[in-house]
This record gives sequence, C-alpha cells and structure tokens, in this order.
Amino acid sequence: MTLFLENSFSVNNYISISTRIKQIPLYFIYFIPIDRFKNLDERYKILPDTKSNTVTREIKHKILYFDLNKHIDFYENVDFRKSSYFEKSLYHIFYSCSVLRDNHISFTPTQFPFVLISDNIHNNKHNNNNDHNIMCNKFDSLPLLNNFSHSFYFPSIHLHNLKLYFSQSLLQNPYIPIDIFLITYLTHYPIECLCNDNIEHILDLFLNDREKLDKNTIKQNINYLCNYKSKQIIPYLLQFKNTWSDYSICSFFMVNYPDLLNNFSLQKLFHSYIHASFKERSSILLEELHDILFANKQKRSSH
Repeated sequence: MTLFLENSFSVNNYISISTRIKQIPLYFIYFIPIDRFKNLDERYKILPDTKSNTVTREIKHKILYFDLNKHIDFYENVDFRKSSYFEKSLYHIFYSCSVLRDNHISFTPTQFPFVLISDNIHNNKHNNNNDHNIMCNKFDSLPLLNNFSHSFYFPSIHLHNLKLYFSQSLLQNPYIPIDIFLITYLTHYPIECLCNDNIEHILDLFLNDREKLDKNTIKQNINYLCNYKSKQIIPYLLQFKNTWSDYSICSFFMVNYPDLLNNFSLQKLFHSYIHASFKERSSILLEELHDILFANKQKRSSH
C-alpha cells in the first residue's frame, strides 16, 4: 500500500516516528508505521536519498510505502459496533499507547486513528518468518494504531521548535486535551500575562464542538494559570505529556462510542479522566480499565 502526499513537517514527523516504532520489539502487533518512502521533486522525479540541503530543497512530494503482510483497509475507521471483541480491542488500543509511552512517544488520534486486520487474509505464504505469522494470527482482528503525523516524540521537542510540532491545525483536533490546546495556542499567540478574559476566550475556542466537556470544570482546572506568562505556562504543561495519549483515546471513545462505553460501564471512568486536572489524571488508567472490562466481568459471570 502507498500514499502520495505533499512534503510537509507532519509527513516528515510521521516518517521519523515510524522509524522509531519499527525499533520496538513486535511493533506489528500494535502499530502500522511507514515502511519506507521516496522523495519527489515538483515534476515527480525521484530524488536521491541524501541529506544534502540542495536535494532537500527540491523535495515537493513523498511516496509512503506500508509493508503489509495482511490486508488492511487503510481508509475506513474501525466500527466497534460490528465487533464482538470490543473489550479486547479497547484494551489493546490503550495498551498500545502504553507501549508508545514507554518509548517516549505520544499518540494523537486523527480522523481515522485505528485500522483493523482482515479476518480472512492473515497467512502470508511468501513470508518465511513463522513466528511472525503465528503472532499475527494470535492477535488477528485487533485494531492497530496508524497515522502518526500529529504525534509526538518528546526528546525532539524543545522550546525553540514548538511551532513545528504544535501546528495550528491541532487546534481543530477534537480529541486533544486542554494542555495541548493551550501549548498550541500560546505558541502561536503568545500572551505576556494570562488574564481572565484570555482564559474565557481560549475556553470558548476549546469547547467549540466539545459538548462532552463541562466548561466550569475545565475552567477551574486552568484558573491557577492566570497571571502567568506564556513562557512560564508552556514548560509547566509539558510536564503532563505522558497523559496525552490516554486523554485523547478516552475523548475519542466518548465522542464516537458513548453507547458502548455505557454498555461496558466505562462512561464514568472516561468522563472522570477527561475532566481531571493535569495533576489528577490517573496514572493507573490501564489497570482500572482492565478491572472493569475483565476482572469485574469474571466476578459477574461467577454469580
């Protein structure tokens, strides 16, 4: 499978994070990274693979290649309502995010953040790696994370390059937490001293099309940033970067699958997480999720 895209920072970020993901043992159980790519100039001529500034300036497009040993429908979102494996799929997604977190990467969902391995094409006769085939079969039909164009590799992020990683397009992403929104906004629209009027304006922007969030709670969570400068607020908010993936996934399911969360008694947990202050976001969300989905289910079935 290939994608033809215009050259951009987000595409190059996608490539960079994919390279790091492929260094994670058994990454193919959790993720679909870019396998390789080609650079093209404005006339679609393939450019040599070099870091020469002269060549780099000529890059206008990129072809991204995905090495798939199984059929994957890259453009359709996973419909969890059609699956009888919602519990396993949901837990697998959060566990995948924890694997990224252990490797200093935060996953930011886009429109279609998950893809599903096909049930009927999972044996690759041309692949001699039996262990790989066994692992693919064992985890067949579980969703994989894809599209890391707006995700973060934290060691690469510094105060001098924030505008590159926190592009203004992030402000339109409905799943990001208020900390990412604030960092993005204050990076592009610096404020000498954050006042109540600034907070009200930022909240109005953030809560637009985010009807799942309670304004008073979010406002209370950020009020203590009042009277601080942008250059003080941003480093402070970066401290909570390890919670961003969990928040975004919680938000994604709150927006798109509230009925399923209710059916599996997860609404309260997710609602609590996305309304918690930066400091209060649970550090054991994965364990809490496991208890609700599996431990409590076993208890109920034993009665």
